[in-house]
Amino acid sequence: MSHDSVQQIGLLFFEALFLSVLLLAFFRVRNRFGLAPLCVTLGAFQHLQTTLAAALYLEIFPGIYVSPGSTVLFTATLVMTLLVYIRDDAAEARSLIVGIVAANVTLSIVALLVNLHLSSPLLVLMQDVSGQFLVQNLWSLLIGTCLLCADVILVIVLYEFFYRLLPRALFARIALSIVCVVTIDTTLFVSISFYDSPDFSKILLAGVLGKTAFGVFYAFIVSAYLRLFPVPNLALPDDAGEGRKVFHILTYRQRYELLKDELMREPMTGLFNRKFFNDNLPRELRRAQRLEHQLNVLLLDLDNFKQINDRYGHQAGDDVILLMAQAMQESFRAADIPCRYGGEEFAVILPDATTDSATIAARRLREKLSDLCHAADLPLPAGIVTFTAGIASYPADADSPDELVRIADQRLYAGKRAGRDRVISADAMPASSMSPA
Repeated sequence: MSHDSVQQIGLLFFEALFLSVLLLAFFRVRNRFGLAPLCVTLGAFQHLQTTLAAALYLEIFPGIYVSPGSTVLFTATLVMTLLVYIRDDAAEARSLIVGIVAANVTLSIVALLVNLHLSSPLLVLMQDVSGQFLVQNLWSLLIGTCLLCADVILVIVLYEFFYRLLPRALFARIALSIVCVVTIDTTLFVSISFYDSPDFSKILLAGVLGKTAFGVFYAFIVSAYLRLFPVPNLALPDDAGEGRKVFHILTYRQRYELLKDELMREPMTGLFNRKFFNDNLPRELRRAQRLEHQLNVLLLDLDNFKQINDRYGHQAGDDVILLMAQAMQESFRAADIPCRYGGEEFAVILPDATTDSATIAARRLREKLSDLCHAADLPLPAGIVTFTAGIASYPADADSPDELVRIADQRLYAGKRAGRDRVISADAMPASSMSPA
């Protein structure tokens, strides 16, 4: 790669960073000034990006041509529209895209009318202006604007789709949605605008690669912004009956899912509750069966919890419950589903995990709980806070949710009978079968 190529790539990313700061600043002050600054800016981007995409490219690699318009400006427009949808409302996203489309349709009509002046004998040109250039730009602008409308709807639909698959992976949802849309958009735009170009395949490849790279870049910035400035809003709109429009349907569906997620959490610990566990275990099991992956269920019970409550008070018992919940949230993967099963009992669904990895996770939880109890300086003897766990695995142990829970529960109490403070799986069954004290 030449020095000039590195310089141009760096310049493109600097442009993207500058635009990110500018657009996020406009978005940040929308409560005071409305969406007008953002809408006007993105409207100008749409015109400029289609002009640049039709005329200006950089050969950053041999045979790889990238346009600043399509890679930097178009992707920024798409991501910012998605940000408005995520943070505010689909109605606001609709207003934004309608404003952009209206501005560019008006501009297209004006450009077409101005083109009529070029044939007049009264025309005096201060610079050389080609009528063909105006018409070609108009054609590209109309194509780009029509595709933008479809892109916005598609990116929201895909975001909703990935939200269901990856409810806790914000960056992945945004990035995957953007990458899918820019791939489809680039294929359509290049096929229509450059179908007769000898460099068609190179332009298509470069467009997909360039937009993908900057789409991921913008997705990272926007996801960081959303996490840095969280504004939870789970209230459903008063006009939720207007479900016929795509934007309304998607907004209410996502807010419903968020509200349902809150209702599925146990209020004391923030862990998912037993109903959430019962609802999601069959889904995760079906997914594991469909993909031929393993699935493990981990049931845990705090040892001697009744004695802790009786001897040291219920406040000490509550502190132990909270520390256990904190340890679970810090010990398991983002894909795992930690739940409070009831009282001093807890459960974890571990998708795509082997029995060995589930055992390691349980032992990691034991160490984390011990560290947290020591740091919290509880009024309890050292080492008194322990738990016993039972593990059941699909497909090795059972192929139904009820059987997985039953086997995990049997192994948990086998661990209790064997002396507590242990993790029991098919590979680590105790010899003792006495009832627990």
